[in-house]
Amino acid sequence: MAFLTAGGVEMPCPVSLSINDEIIWSENTGRSSTGTMVGDVVTEKQDVEITWGILTAAEAAKIKKYMVAGFFTVVFPTLGISFTGYRGTLSKELLGTLTDGVTYYKSASVKLVEQ
Repeated sequence: MAFLTAGGVEMPCPVSLSINDEIIWSENTGRSSTGTMVGDVVTEKQDVEITWGILTAAEAAKIKKYMVAGFFTVVFPTLGISFTGYRGTLSKELLGTLTDGVTYYKSASVKLVEQ
């Protein structure tokens, strides 16, 4: 079973994963004249920060291809997490082309945000 899929395609297994449960407040949220917080919770959404270790250029390209610039479905089957969302900046740190002729990245990271 895949640990992570994006757009229905299995992604490389990450080395680090941070899950944030965000509270979304109503537009009228803020402090009243007495300093008391007012507003209503509208819903909860998740964002996930993912970090990968060493990747081949092909693996990095696969992440970029299926974690598209737009909305896509991301699923973490073993964690019971699934949502439609978008990605932030995909950052990759180049390691270089080694003697095997393959280009590697030292690491890559991205933040996924639920729609």
